[in-house]
Amino acid sequence: MAYRLGDEETAAQAVRRSAEEQLDRAIAELTERIERDPVEAIHAARKALKMERSLLRLARGGIKPAVRRRENEAFRDVGRRLSKTRDADVMAHALDDLANRYAGQLPQKAFASIREYFEERGRGARDSLIASGVLADVTDELRAARLRVQSWRLRGKGWNVIGEGLTSTYRRGRRAFKDAKADPTVERLHEWRKRAKDHWYHLRLLQPLAPGTMCGQAEDAHRLADLLGDDHDLAVLREELHKAEPGFAVDVHSVIALLDHRRAQLQAEAVILAERLYAEKPKAFTRRIHAYWKAWREETRTGRAQHPAQLADLTRQPAAA
Repeated sequence: MAYRLGDEETAAQAVRRSAEEQLDRAIAELTERIERDPVEAIHAARKALKMERSLLRLARGGIKPAVRRRENEAFRDVGRRLSKTRDADVMAHALDDLANRYAGQLPQKAFASIREYFEERGRGARDSLIASGVLADVTDELRAARLRVQSWRLRGKGWNVIGEGLTSTYRRGRRAFKDAKADPTVERLHEWRKRAKDHWYHLRLLQPLAPGTMCGQAEDAHRLADLLGDDHDLAVLREELHKAEPGFAVDVHSVIALLDHRRAQLQAEAVILAERLYAEKPKAFTRRIHAYWKAWREETRTGRAQHPAQLADLTRQPAAA
């Protein structure tokens, strides 16, 4: 199923199903796709793990804190073990975007030389990862986690499973936005990026509550996460260029100047978008989504009552005396 609530599901069922599906996805990427396309397989596996951790944050009201911390740490550690090979690929991609956007500003050989460095580093990291046996260990850990999902004791079934987590994540995102806007350090922008991704994943899961309204909000959150993600990739690229600068026979300073210019554009666009996305205070935001939830549940119940099979059952009931 898609990463969203099903009409016949409780919140607890949706969380459990989505958790299992994301782990299945990560396992499949690291076992079936890794040889064919290692770059995309590792990227997709890490994305599935991020969505898994976001589910834990959403369901914080229904999962015992000790269980949530245990699972979050397990998924975080697996993601980190996969991250080194991904970092070089991300920087090569960020450099390509920069070269395409500012074509003609610098000789293409400047970008090509730097890209070759990151490509070689990425290949080395992937080869080392595959040869090390880490992927087999990681896959075993994910399979064990997949079995543990069934043992999660989710307290409650309805709104109380997700309401607390939804409020907490929105509040953290709103605070991270204000902090980054006031002082846009790499660390603060990265923290905001993580919270923006959580908000996107949660809106995506809850989109069936009010598709016409929440679809647009989910798209805004997705766009915000992408803007902040692109900014973070460029920030990491900038740091790596400084470290490796003596080894390049090109004008790295000019590349960094274009990089800084692009980062300023991305951050400005992110702030404008976030002003709308985080316009509501946390309690008001949660009240609105809760109202959508109640209306959606009522609509679902009404739809079931009008199901043809159920209507047939009603006609077969004996007439009231």
